[in-house]
Amino acid sequence: MLALPPARPALPGISVPIHRTLASLLAATLFAALPAQAALPACTALDAVPDAVSKAPLLVLGDVHGTREVPAFVAAYLCAAARQQRPVTLALELPSKEQEALDAFLASQGTPQDLARLTAGAMWTRERQDGRTSIDMLRMIGQVRALRAGGADIRLVAIDAETAPARRDAAMAERLRAELRQGAGRQLVVLVGALHAVRTRGNRFNPHYESTVYLLADQRPLSLTVGTAGGSAWVCRGGAPASCGATAWDINRVDPAPAAAFSLAPPSPQFDGVFYVGATTASPPALAGE
Repeated sequence: MLALPPARPALPGISVPIHRTLASLLAATLFAALPAQAALPACTALDAVPDAVSKAPLLVLGDVHGTREVPAFVAAYLCAAARQQRPVTLALELPSKEQEALDAFLASQGTPQDLARLTAGAMWTRERQDGRTSIDMLRMIGQVRALRAGGADIRLVAIDAETAPARRDAAMAERLRAELRQGAGRQLVVLVGALHAVRTRGNRFNPHYESTVYLLADQRPLSLTVGTAGGSAWVCRGGAPASCGATAWDINRVDPAPAAAFSLAPPSPQFDGVFYVGATTASPPALAGE
């Protein structure tokens, strides 16, 4: 059974800038104010994970950003992998320049000061906030830290690139190829927007679009799209910050609901199956109101 060491008290003399106060309060709410075990996610039941999923070298989860339920689902899956002592690398659609801060946080005690340092980066503080930096994505990262502290072999990598939009998927595919080469024997779990996870070429916006998964076809990825019972999500409908917010989201509704967390019946030629999270709730930006 995974066990966490007791949290280390904040060290005297650490100064946190005023504009990071909210991050410190958030950390206290999510982690420090709870018993150490409470930061650990619930585990997906082992018999609920098909062998085709757990043994896939490259498992891609096509997300709708900005829900509570998807990050919780991923954390529960990682917990199940840890119970089986399976090494996993979780790749997130965050800019690769955030990698140093992520590594530092995962190696830390998870104090409010540690969390404030993690969320000091431009991705977390920029004016336009999409669901990739939601409060529940931040909670999931904290749960990865807790699982690692309990002995789980989990790596976390940021795979997004600051490049021209036409090159973005290619850049993420290149980063994932590098992870596959370096991480032989590890399952690579990729959490990206569903647009990047489609197996086919083209979409309704661009018939020539080549997704990250399309560019990795030779690696035989297992690409699953999120299925929901409807609900809400924090989404951006344009480039302006004001276009982002909590909104009703039924696009990924699956009816009738699958009988299990994973369904390997392809819902369309674009995906190999569905991971089902039920009704969704919008998760606002971690530093909303800062």
